[in-house]
Amino acid sequence: MTKKQGALNALSTDLVAVVPAWVGPLCGLTGAALFLAGTVCFVAYNWAAWGVLSKFALPLVGLLVCAAGAYFAGLQHNAGKVLSFACGLFVGLFWVVYGQVYQTGAFVYEFCLAWAVSLLPLAVLAGNRWLWLLWAAACNGYILSRWSLWMTSEYMWILILFNTLCFAASEWAARRRGESGWFSLFFLAAALWFSLLDGLGSGWMLHFWSSLGLMALLGLYAWRFGRGAAQLGFCALALDVLLAEEVISSLNLGDGILTVLVVMALFIGSGWAVYALTRGEVRCD
Repeated sequence: MTKKQGALNALSTDLVAVVPAWVGPLCGLTGAALFLAGTVCFVAYNWAAWGVLSKFALPLVGLLVCAAGAYFAGLQHNAGKVLSFACGLFVGLFWVVYGQVYQTGAFVYEFCLAWAVSLLPLAVLAGNRWLWLLWAAACNGYILSRWSLWMTSEYMWILILFNTLCFAASEWAARRRGESGWFSLFFLAAALWFSLLDGLGSGWMLHFWSSLGLMALLGLYAWRFGRGAAQLGFCALALDVLLAEEVISSLNLGDGILTVLVVMALFIGSGWAVYALTRGEVRCD
């Protein structure tokens, strides 16, 4: 082995050592999403020239090819995980084609419901957490589109509780496998987002305090069990935004500069608190 080859091998080893564990799955997810986007554009461009069988053939053939590839590659390997995730995307594409071919007049929530029901057995069989994430996204889409015209605080709390339960299930699986909580951030961000929307838009102090309490509990969990600065930082940011809105709208501080200083102190103080609580954590991917 030459010196140049040895240096390249050492460099590649160092890069593998420092690249976080989530980079590989995220690249695979991005590749699958881009492939689906290209497929959708191809179908849309040639839609008028195709017959009914041709329109159905593309998502079904893609589904079969990806399913066979995932089976032979192995669901525990990265290639199998990417292909099984692509199966879930092709299932959604099939329902889109079905609705367009037969002009069913279906609403968006019916599409999301059909996609979520179809994804559930696929996610159970594959054991792929990215499929579970796609299933959760379809369920969120169903709830949002089904009750979007009269999205009261009660329906908003359905979204909050659903995403909180998904976060709890993801955390349970990660802790059982001894993994970090980076994947749970998707569900945590969704739960905090809907909780923030409810706390800001409800106008009832009861919902403000319930949203504030949920954010505080999630932050307490992240700190107590050492789930990392990202989880704690997400919770702190949501708390800051909710409290800042309350300071601006409800507290009569008189001077505008004083209000700005109070809000700045709130964000800076929470940032230093997150840093102080997590600076000694052991980084593990």
